[in-house]
Amino acid sequence: MAGKFVPVPDWFAWENQDCGIAVADIDGDGNPDVVVLMVDDPQGQNTGSYRVGKGLATDGTTQSWGPWLPVPDWYGWENQGAGIAIGDLNGNGRPDLVVFLVDNPPGQNQGFYRIGRDLDADGTVTGGWTPWIAVPDWYGWENQGADICLTSIDGRTTLVLLTVDNPPGPNSGQFRLAKDLTADGAVGEWTPWVEVPDWYGWENQGAGITATDLDGDGRPELIVFAVDDPDGVNAGVYTIGWGLEGSGHAVDGWSGWTETDWGFAENQGAAVALLPHADAAPELVVFTIDAPEGPNAGYLRVLELETDLTHAPHLGLWRILDFGTEINPVHAAVLHTGDVLFFAGSGNDPDRHDAHEFRTRVWHYPRPQLSAPATPIDLFCVGQAFLPDGRLLAAGGTERYDPFYGLQDALIFDPATSTWNAQPDMAFGRWYPSLAPLPNGDIVAVSGLGTDNFLSVIPEVFDAGTETWSQLPSPGPIPMYGHLVLLADGRLFYTGGQYGANNGMRPSIWDPATGATVEVPGLTDPGSRNQSTSVLLPPAQQQRVMILGGGGFDMHSPAPALADTRIVDLTAAAPEYQPAPPMDHPRMHLSAVLLPDRTVLATGGSGMEEMAHAAPPHAEIFDPATGTWMHTAPCRVPRLYHSIALLTPDGKVITAGSNPARKTEELRIETYWPPYLFQGEQPQLALASDTAAYGATVTATTAATLREVNLVRPGACTHSCDNEQRLIDLEFTSTTPDSVTITLPTNPALAPPGWYLVFVVNDQGVPSTGQWLHLS
Repeated sequence: MAGKFVPVPDWFAWENQDCGIAVADIDGDGNPDVVVLMVDDPQGQNTGSYRVGKGLATDGTTQSWGPWLPVPDWYGWENQGAGIAIGDLNGNGRPDLVVFLVDNPPGQNQGFYRIGRDLDADGTVTGGWTPWIAVPDWYGWENQGADICLTSIDGRTTLVLLTVDNPPGPNSGQFRLAKDLTADGAVGEWTPWVEVPDWYGWENQGAGITATDLDGDGRPELIVFAVDDPDGVNAGVYTIGWGLEGSGHAVDGWSGWTETDWGFAENQGAAVALLPHADAAPELVVFTIDAPEGPNAGYLRVLELETDLTHAPHLGLWRILDFGTEINPVHAAVLHTGDVLFFAGSGNDPDRHDAHEFRTRVWHYPRPQLSAPATPIDLFCVGQAFLPDGRLLAAGGTERYDPFYGLQDALIFDPATSTWNAQPDMAFGRWYPSLAPLPNGDIVAVSGLGTDNFLSVIPEVFDAGTETWSQLPSPGPIPMYGHLVLLADGRLFYTGGQYGANNGMRPSIWDPATGATVEVPGLTDPGSRNQSTSVLLPPAQQQRVMILGGGGFDMHSPAPALADTRIVDLTAAAPEYQPAPPMDHPRMHLSAVLLPDRTVLATGGSGMEEMAHAAPPHAEIFDPATGTWMHTAPCRVPRLYHSIALLTPDGKVITAGSNPARKTEELRIETYWPPYLFQGEQPQLALASDTAAYGATVTATTAATLREVNLVRPGACTHSCDNEQRLIDLEFTSTTPDSVTITLPTNPALAPPGWYLVFVVNDQGVPSTGQWLHLS
């Protein structure tokens, strides 16, 4: 059981400028010892001193304390951060002490470190000290805390540095890696500074960092601690960065901040270390300096380390990545290369439009790496759909702002070359159009505002073979970004969902060849389905479509969003929407994502137009088999207008974007790990071929006992509209204990030609990582 704060005896400073802590077996008796550092701030030159506490216990007490030992030749008259770490840097079996400080001269601050080699049992340095070594490219002119720790990444001894920058406005925490640290202080490689996402505090009075492998995957996690200094009582909080890699990023994302029982009003430093246990998870050791009127005091406390894994098997978890999209991803698609395509054109910024600053990013998922292909036209508010070869067609865009005129242009993004390539123009301009695949691989384009700001009501079809456009009979004024679902008989279903008003259109089944429509009744509040979302429920063979949420279309007098959902069975003789269980929260601007276990994630949105304060606190998962909803763990980033959500091949969901006002762009990426990723090991899957024809069989290697095999079309979404995603049930037979034969569908209207992800799901409901297959 964690104890309360325990004072460090014989504290001698009245003013301090940060502190440090390390936990290690200094005397070799098999028990952890604690080393604390204090930076004293008398008049004149600062000093640094440290001491060893023998036998650190889980209640924060020690068996005894050694004397205070000075760090010779202390650097700085004013410090704004410090830290220590202990490790055997030269491999001789004796611990070495790394001391770190932040100097605060006039102008730019500077971080320095030095190493005291070969500590004896009381902490005395017997092997000499290195000179102070400057940390290159220091971050911050004013800092409010710093710390260091040692860890191993890919077998390389790595020093991790943390500092808190204190600019005008919110503070920020920044960390970087010094890889291949040696006992003489040499560093083989420095990574760039990386920002800790969603930093806690506008004013901080200390920060700490430590590292260990919490989930057993062979990569360390970073535990970052911060002391917030609001008016009144301070707060001590920590967050965990998962999956620290040599790139310098915690690539599995960051959990939310966890509050501790703090209670100090003023602090002058903080640091953290870990107390290891042979048969249990490590505990967090917090060291801080209390700064009341009069003499200061240093305190230790051991805390149980809470992680977001506790409720993950039931609720999943959300984590924010420590790198962003660089542009607001108005449009997004998962490519068959595994990359994620983001594009925005001018991105709701008329100044960018006028300056011809059009933007695309390719995220080389899951690496923290983005590239920036040239974007030749303003691909803002286009429609998009996949061609059979995996290239992405984008049609329309923005010719001008206020009033908006649509472009007639069409481009194809080629994942192989990462380039946009011009195609023949359409006959009509289209701003906010819808694109959808057809059974033969062609793409239909409908709606959108034309070059005269009027709705383009005549559909056009893009021939995937000849790369030319032709016109189709009009089914009527399909609304902007009308949700279209390709049905198994080759017709398209307009679900009743769209952006803006519905133009008097009601849900209808449309024959593109003739323009004939058949209305589907039963949708309540058809005028309140602006920025709803629609999905073809899994499996696609059942031909059931669900529409979720939505709201009115009046920016000057917004109406509340709907929690209502409706489902229609389009195999019925007279299809009609029927009531379905409502979501826990009203949502518009939401996204829905098909998961490989045949459930549906509804995420993002707001209960009232583009108002972040009305955003639901969590996402929801619908199980079509049981007709029930469950809520997820809390998400942290409101996702409103111009946001996206996509399934990735590893079974996670990425959410990004939000653009509630012009020039207001949300660049953070949040990743959802569904509960199935915490309910046992994912089954392995390897396909014998990555190409198959309709009706063909493919052999796959897997040792799992299978519940089902799914063919999932990757998503391409914008404005709560994704006309691409679908999940098809695949027949399979187990031929040997470690292999299965999969039969592909015969109907291209059920599964339009293109690239798909194959998932096997074991008898515990855990899906494999998806494997790419080209169906043609």
